[in-house]
Amino acid sequence: MSKTETQNPTPKTEATHTPFASFDPMTAWTTAQQTFHKMFADAQARAQAFTEEYAALEAQMYAKAQASVANWAQLTQDAIAYSAQLSQQARKLGAEAARKMGVGA
Repeated sequence: MSKTETQNPTPKTEATHTPFASFDPMTAWTTAQQTFHKMFADAQARAQAFTEEYAALEAQMYAKAQASVANWAQLTQDAIAYSAQLSQQARKLGAEAARKMGVGA
């Protein structure tokens, strides 16, 4: 080594690291606002989809309930008609049996 190199060493420059040098608060704020806006828009879309699905299920439930009531009403009408038919046949059989036994009316 020469004498000048030992007397005048080249100064070492260390890169100064600042942890917030690349931090831009306005960009962070904008990004956060966009993220929250997207999150709330997605939540609103999911809520809207849920209400539409619920409305469809509710409509199906009402249709099935009305069909069930209609079936029950038809069954009730059929049972009443059958009861009237049985009553009419019972009267006929009773009158016929009484006639066969010789009871005059």
